[in-house]
Amino acid sequence: MNLDFVFKSPDHLRYENGNHVSGPHGGAGRAVKVEPNINGCEGYNVSSGDGYIVTVFNLDGNHPVWQNNVQMTPKPMRIVSQTTDKIVLRGFPVQAQSPFGWVDFNGEDYGLTIKFKNGEVENCILHMHDRNVDIEYLKGDNQETSNEPEIVSLAKRANAQYQQESVTDARQLLVQIYRSVKSNPGQLKEVNDYSALGTAFLMMLDQNLSDDIDTLQMMASVSYLCISKAIEQDNSNLNLYKDRLLMLRIGHDPFKYTVMSALNLNAGGFMSFSMGMSDLEARDSIYKMEIADLELHPQLYQQVPFFKERKDEFDEMIGREFFMPERTLDNVIQTGIENHKKLLDYLENMVLNEEDVDF
Repeated sequence: MNLDFVFKSPDHLRYENGNHVSGPHGGAGRAVKVEPNINGCEGYNVSSGDGYIVTVFNLDGNHPVWQNNVQMTPKPMRIVSQTTDKIVLRGFPVQAQSPFGWVDFNGEDYGLTIKFKNGEVENCILHMHDRNVDIEYLKGDNQETSNEPEIVSLAKRANAQYQQESVTDARQLLVQIYRSVKSNPGQLKEVNDYSALGTAFLMMLDQNLSDDIDTLQMMASVSYLCISKAIEQDNSNLNLYKDRLLMLRIGHDPFKYTVMSALNLNAGGFMSFSMGMSDLEARDSIYKMEIADLELHPQLYQQVPFFKERKDEFDEMIGREFFMPERTLDNVIQTGIENHKKLLDYLENMVLNEEDVDF
């Protein structure tokens, strides 16, 4: 099979350690160029005729012909396995040019899987083996037409801008998403990709888009709802639990009022006394939800220092029996799980069934 092609992709998916962590992004044009090594590979000490050269371009910038929008610089690779419907390329140890002369370069860190269908390239997957990262470039004419509301594609674009540190552009999209949901909450029923939308509302909190407590409560509540719905769809995705934990932390103060209503914490009693107690009970209820997510997914605190510090704080609180009537960690976890369920049921009924986002 002749490996000499340019595969143009309208969007891509990112995987880390085998887990889908982002994408599609609502438009992120890329081109994967694979060509025979005829005259060596610029920047590398590679003999002519040895393997192939793989380059990735960003199509959202200028045209690839001008060579000024290279996403991944040319990498020399060789075929390591081949079937009728798949070819796997991988780099190899080579010398690379540097300001200090030729230096050793471990090209094995990079690879490319090319999948074929009816003799045509179906998709390409770029492997960054040293980071356990895979980028799957999708084929344009194979993409299903999305019937989801526009807010989903806006959320994907905002998430991509945020990751690229284009905060100003991301904020404009976030404001547009907020206004759209506020004016027409019924469209949330049509959403399939709750993950992208939940992350977008989390970013609204992180970016302090408002200082109005009611607006912040709406942002926190919709974020929690969407992230929790995404967890229902994919309960093995650690990034979703990470986002939910961040929401419970960043949106703690406004979300307390939703927790009060969902758990019926502000019923009865003298007004000032009752509100003070309800505030403390809501705080502790959120803590228990955090503890449940952390303890049931230890990879989070094992890999992320912030979550390790949070777990240590909770361990100390449980050690001195801060949570009453729960005295043991198992009891706290069970209550946290129950709180998550009650919150999700409450928000599904209010937001999705009654189409109400006026908190």
